[in-house]
Formats: sequence, C-alpha cells, structure tokens
Amino acid sequence: MSQPGIPFEPSRTIPDTMLAATTERFGRPEDVVRMRRITTPAPEPGEILIDVAAASVNAADWHWATGLPMFSRIALGFRRPKRSIAGTDVAGTVVALGAGVTTWSLGDRVCGQLEAGGSFAEYALAPADRVVAVPDGVDLETAATLGIAAETALQGLRDWGGLTEGQSVLINGASGGVGTFAVQLARALGAGRIVAVGSTANIETAAGLGADEVIDYTTTDPTGVLTETFDIVFDNVGVWPLRECRRLVGDNGVYVMTTAPKSPWLHPLPRMLATPLYFGATRGKAVAGRTAAYSPEDLRTLLGLAAAGRITPVIERRFPLAEAAEALRLQGEFHARGKSLIIPDPAG
Repeated sequence: MSQPGIPFEPSRTIPDTMLAATTERFGRPEDVVRMRRITTPAPEPGEILIDVAAASVNAADWHWATGLPMFSRIALGFRRPKRSIAGTDVAGTVVALGAGVTTWSLGDRVCGQLEAGGSFAEYALAPADRVVAVPDGVDLETAATLGIAAETALQGLRDWGGLTEGQSVLINGASGGVGTFAVQLARALGAGRIVAVGSTANIETAAGLGADEVIDYTTTDPTGVLTETFDIVFDNVGVWPLRECRRLVGDNGVYVMTTAPKSPWLHPLPRMLATPLYFGATRGKAVAGRTAAYSPEDLRTLLGLAAAGRITPVIERRFPLAEAAEALRLQGEFHARGKSLIIPDPAG
C-alpha cells in the first residue's frame, strides 16, 4: 500500500475517461439519465478518487433526477439539476489522493455519501472527510447500502423516536430500503416488541429480520385490527389517516414519518406540515418528513453492526451502470423491496 498524501497522477490503472450516468435536465429518469463517457476527474486538495464497486439507489436519487415535487427545487436546482452525475451512496477503493490528504492510502476500502452526487459512475470524487473505512468482514456491496436508508432508520428510531430498551415499535412499510433496516435496528437497539406492516410477498422477509408480528396490508387493514398502542410508530408510507396514527401512539409515544405519497407540485409537504399540528394538542408527539443527516459516526456504527451480523441488507436487484435510468425509474414507483445497487463495470 502506498503512502498517504501522494497527489493525483494519471496512470495506466486509471483511464483518462470513464462512464457515468449523467443528468442535465429534470424529467423522467428514462428520458433524462444518459450514459456518457467523460473525463475521469482528478481529486483536488482534500479529495480522494474512488474506484466505485457499488452504489445504492435511493428515493433521493429519483428526486434529483426528476426535480419533483416542485417545491424541492429550492434544494435540487430551479432550472436544471445541481448534480451532473447521479447517485449518492458509494463504496469502493481509493485509487488517487488529492494534495494534503493524509488520512487515506491507495487501496483503502471506503464508503460514504457524496453531497455533490457522482456515485453512478466508474469513478467518483469524495472529500476525504466524507467517507469512512469499511472494516474487514463487510463486503463493499453491503457497505454501499448503509447510507441514506440505514441512517434514516437509525436516526429515526434512536434520535427522533428516542427508542429505549423494551419499548414497542410499529413499522409501517417494513419491506423497503428504510423499513428493512428499521426492523433490524429496532431489534438491535433493544425494542421489546416489533410489529411490521408489509405486503404478502414480504411477510417472511420481515419476520426473518426480527419482527414479532407481521401484518399483511393487502389482506388486512392494519388500523382496523391493531388495538394496542406503541411507544414508536415508525411510518415509511404516510397513507394512514392521521387520526388513526394518533390512536396508535401511546401517551408518551412518538409518531415518526419518514415519507408520504408524492405529487408533482406539493405532496408530501401538506402532510409534513399537518402532522406535528395534528399531534400537538393530543397524546404523543410527531416528527414528520425529516431527512437523515450524514454522520460518519453513525455510518461506523452501522458498519460495526453489519460486521457483527446484527444487520444485513436486503438486496432486491443489482443493475449494471448502463441500466441506471431503469433503476431510478423503478425506484420512483416507491414499491422497492429492500435496496437496489448500481454495479459499475470498469471494463465497460
């Protein structure tokens, strides 16, 4: 392994160009995401270049491509995407170091989140402090999944919900990227009882991840059969009437909503605004529509749990880089089972 601090110097192991899934305008992923061969970027001071092994697909990546809902363009870009290359979560190997980088060496395995995007490519730039080391015993595909979705589940349960040992948790939408991690993390954090809500095809998956009871929403109305209250209602769907959500939350409980149905213009904003108001004068409290903050320490915690076998990603599909648009299109249907990955082919 070479010494840290070596500046970027093109070599035969790093091609002059690379393939990347680019977005130059907002629209349906199949219309706007284009595979292009572009110049392989050189890391600036404080940056590293990563040979991408895997990048996971998130709802956030769909929003960046489509620019929807419209109110989100305050962050995404008004007329065109602020990001030219799609993808946020990344895992791979360090292949070049910008000047002044002393924390990494060539060949180190790392993962993290790219604030400026760029993981749907053969190579990706990252600030040196934006990634963490992938420990032995964790493969790079697993590491790539432990970004937005897993951090949302961890922060949603531990920080927003205040989960403590022995508490009861109801997880609505237990089969998606966030939900599959939420079931496992609720168990890892010491939840006493976990009830999961999912579809028929995912009943066994949710039970295998650690749920004590699984309700099939395709055959049963969960709000009609649930008579108990919960310390935390962790809602990854946001379609139940708020009065029913309120009924399910115990006197000192918390309703945590991570998402709600989308529309081209405003949704899920109305429900995000209504939720804390609806709970304000009644039992429990609510946290609605909050975005997980990237935390290197939380990512290390998740990697440690993965290394110990306490959390395991449910990977639905692996897409080659050339099918990034299709991966984002399917993500936009918001019926994902676990996580999907983009696997670049450096030989491509």
